[in-house]
Amino acid sequence: MDAKPQVAPERDEGMADTEGVQVAADLRGIVQAAMTALNVAGAAAAVVHEDKVLLCDGFGVRDLAHGGAVDDETLFAIGSATKAFTAMSIAMLAEEGRLDWDTPVRSYMPDFSLHDEVASQAVTPRDMACHRVGLPRHELSWYKAGLSRAELVRRLRYLELSRPFRTTFQYQNMMFTTLGYLVERLAGKTWEEFAGERILAPLGMRRTNFSVHRSQADQNHARPYARRNGANVEVPFADIDALGPAGAVNSCARDMARWLRLHLGDGEVDGARLVSQASLQLMHSPQMVIPQTARDERRYAPAYGLGWFTEVYMGKAVVHHGGNIDGFTAMVMLVPEERLGAAVLCNQEMSALPAAVAYAVVDRVLGLPERDWPAYLQAEMEKLLTVAHQGGDYSQQQVQGTAPSLGLEGYLGTYEHPAYGSLRIAPGEQGLAMTYHPWPEPLPLEHFHYDVFVLHAELETIPTSWRIPFRLGLDGRVESLEIQFEPTTPPIVFRRLPDAGTMPRHELSRCLGLYLVAGIQKMRVELKGDAALTLTLEGQLPYELVPEGQGRFGLKGLPGFSVQFDLAPDGTCRGGQVIQPNGMFPFAPAS
Repeated sequence: MDAKPQVAPERDEGMADTEGVQVAADLRGIVQAAMTALNVAGAAAAVVHEDKVLLCDGFGVRDLAHGGAVDDETLFAIGSATKAFTAMSIAMLAEEGRLDWDTPVRSYMPDFSLHDEVASQAVTPRDMACHRVGLPRHELSWYKAGLSRAELVRRLRYLELSRPFRTTFQYQNMMFTTLGYLVERLAGKTWEEFAGERILAPLGMRRTNFSVHRSQADQNHARPYARRNGANVEVPFADIDALGPAGAVNSCARDMARWLRLHLGDGEVDGARLVSQASLQLMHSPQMVIPQTARDERRYAPAYGLGWFTEVYMGKAVVHHGGNIDGFTAMVMLVPEERLGAAVLCNQEMSALPAAVAYAVVDRVLGLPERDWPAYLQAEMEKLLTVAHQGGDYSQQQVQGTAPSLGLEGYLGTYEHPAYGSLRIAPGEQGLAMTYHPWPEPLPLEHFHYDVFVLHAELETIPTSWRIPFRLGLDGRVESLEIQFEPTTPPIVFRRLPDAGTMPRHELSRCLGLYLVAGIQKMRVELKGDAALTLTLEGQLPYELVPEGQGRFGLKGLPGFSVQFDLAPDGTCRGGQVIQPNGMFPFAPAS
């Protein structure tokens, strides 16, 4: 049984005194100026200092098409700022003795596995929560994949690590999804149920939820937007329920003010303790160093705690976590020694606004030298976007005057990777097109050279291109294609599946019989049920044959192996060939 949480009493979140009115006006001015500078439609902000709520308000509109002012209860997605809720869930279980931060995860989930066996055996909740497992992001393996949380965790074993275990900070979403799944396995309830009962309810975070479907059912929710060609364009909500513990929380300014008070109050709000001071300090303390690649005279010593980034800002320890998901950006920032915190939410994807407002609030409240944070952070973001936009120009490496090895029909089919799922190559308007779960409509493939094609797509509003080589087997047929979906590992190999379909019984019957392979080895082909064939070589177990068309069958579970039957016009089989990676072996009917 879970320990019964203490419930924080109601509290007036309004301003404490008349002096605070001017402070609130100053803070509102910071938000409004940043919104104007960055062309943000709607935002919400909560600022807490010394357990007083200095600001808790909404700004702008939640819906550009239909209006509706943002207020302190308007729901926004907070993206990866969710990770702090998952870290706290793990901390609560650790305090109850149900897990230990430094005990291998396999002690609690024996079926857990990564691609690297050393990491599989040794990885702990602490490793997962501070991004030092060695696993890179592999974002397209989960993004809009429609998989269950359990299936996402199971597929981790097929995702290559890019760095040795415990050597490098690599920000990663699926390790936090795994931590949420670990909560479920230990607590006997979903992470959403656990966090709702143990965190949200005691804090009185009544409007906070764990799914954009819940938000959309609420009248007071912000619509998601992205900047495109100088305008805010509405984008679809991202359903990341399965990834939930890594980024699915939706909240409002009023609820986030309570979350700030908990962290600034050493785990206690209005006399109700949710988590120990020691656990809170552990989450806020550096666990894994982040290499600092750019010099910043104000911010240095970046690291990651447990569900939080840490840094030294103007000589003060700062804890923060941003969030970015389709149409929304968020920032939660704490200066624990000053008991100062800010939570800023907006309905613009990849926006500099939340971080800009949070830093500006810290400067203003603590009397630090002020900077034009919107201009500074926007310039930094544009530098990153410029590099990203330049990444898809391969023209200097193109070999002119080449053609594909096969007719376009030779590349059609379904291709599969055990973690990234399946994609489909089909005829397009002007050649080939690809369908894959992150993009709802088929995307054209442009011929680049030889058997290499180029895919142009948009990922998080950034135009992206990938070169896709199709690999041919010894028989001249396409066996696989490769895409560099994860830039820090070898290309992801999608293997071509045999053409789906069945053959009628009378067609299958033409292939039945006893054959001699290369004049020596007996091979029997038999009917299995009404719609499948099996092939048995003398002394071996039977293989199921998968029809590929025109008398050709693949051997299920054996890539590169197939059987080609030579079917005569009179309905008989004259023999054929067994095709293997090491050669082609003729067979004929046994006399």
